[in-house]
Amino acid sequence: MALKAEQMRDVFAEAPFVTVPETHSDPKKNRYDLATALGIVREMETSAGRAAVFEEIKNKNAIYRMVDALYTKSGTRFFQPLILFIYMVKCVVSLGPFKSERAVAVSIVNFDNEHKTVARIAALIPDVPLMQLSITRKHMFAVEQIRAAFRMVGAAARIWSFLRILVRKHSFMPSARIASTLAYYMRFAQMFGERPDLRAAIVASNYSPEAVGMAAAAHHFDRRVVYSNHAPVPANGPVVPPVFADCALFYGEETRRTYERRSSCTAEVAYIGEPGTAREMKWRDAVQTVGIFLTSGTKVDVLQSLIATIRVDLPDCRILIRQHPVQLLSTDFSGLDISDSNIELTIGNPLEDEIAACDLVICGNSGVALNVLSAGRPVSYLSSLDGILFDSNGFVASRLVYNMPWWTDDLYERLKGFYHAPGWRDVMRSYDASYCQDAELIAQAARSTLKQHLRAPALQSANRSPVLVAPIRSRQS
Repeated sequence: MALKAEQMRDVFAEAPFVTVPETHSDPKKNRYDLATALGIVREMETSAGRAAVFEEIKNKNAIYRMVDALYTKSGTRFFQPLILFIYMVKCVVSLGPFKSERAVAVSIVNFDNEHKTVARIAALIPDVPLMQLSITRKHMFAVEQIRAAFRMVGAAARIWSFLRILVRKHSFMPSARIASTLAYYMRFAQMFGERPDLRAAIVASNYSPEAVGMAAAAHHFDRRVVYSNHAPVPANGPVVPPVFADCALFYGEETRRTYERRSSCTAEVAYIGEPGTAREMKWRDAVQTVGIFLTSGTKVDVLQSLIATIRVDLPDCRILIRQHPVQLLSTDFSGLDISDSNIELTIGNPLEDEIAACDLVICGNSGVALNVLSAGRPVSYLSSLDGILFDSNGFVASRLVYNMPWWTDDLYERLKGFYHAPGWRDVMRSYDASYCQDAELIAQAARSTLKQHLRAPALQSANRSPVLVAPIRSRQS
């Protein structure tokens, strides 16, 4: 599904600052703009999957429950828009640091996987000065952030009508995420307006508010946008946002095919493979350690039954249970009996170390399966381990991973047969272009494509003013 700006016209027509172009005659219709960014975030945040994640977060986190309850009980005329506006200010003042004066490109990251993705891109172009922005509380008290907060307050009157639209149409989390997209766009539009030497924006997400906000601001000022996926793209997921970047660095050809089949990809594409070192499959004579790598939405009763079944067949086997690395989505295991000394429950440990410690890994609907395969360990997919749509990543349909109905005493032998089958290696390389290939050749090709965009001049003029009103216009406008 390609989210073009005109698709959001009915939703944002009431917002006075959103300029929605007539895209049937617009030669730049496949580029990011503010309406497109807002539409992408809206589509993602109002999906059933995201609603389920937010409910899970509320169940696990008292602060989020309290804020959501306060918002729900507040009036839609003043207090709900005010809460959204405060959230927008919080987003803007959490950005930083804006310190690199020599930078010719800028990146924005939020989560650990995004940090790693941008670090890989930076390693490809060590001679290109990069300003790396992140979202943390430590940035909130810098003098520059206080000025940014005052600029936001100055724009409140023009933003208010938009916030009142949001509170009428959406619950707290979608409204907050959409509002934050506008906030990030405003801050980044100011940044690009003040810094004409910034030629490109580098993002590791094509759906997060901060990433599409930066991409839209970059394209408004005719700067290049570089995108790289920070995780496998769920081929069967309910929403697959488009990629309207100028340059895209993907793990493999399957990522590009998914975007083209499910939405749109207008970028020039290069492949960089999975992060880490790709390795051939490693097998033991007997299984010593079984890994169970969990997603959000893990079914604790299924996990308990799986552990008990493994114990019947392998009573002395070590079982390593890796929780979802995002703390807000970690599962409550208070009802799980893990008194067995051979069961280890972890969270946040280096993924590479935990993969290396396992002889096989069982997981549900998680992109971690691709990390495990690239690191040389067999994966067994158990769909009942979580409540996500069967084969949401498309790994079973493409015969990338083995689909296990349940644990059996011959599972390890079945995995050997599956991953030794003719053609499996070609499937793996379609997902991970670097799998058992020359890593330097892969890097050289990606570097060449990337540098063409970072060295290119601005597509048109670097002196355009932001879409929004005077309080956030650049000094040049």
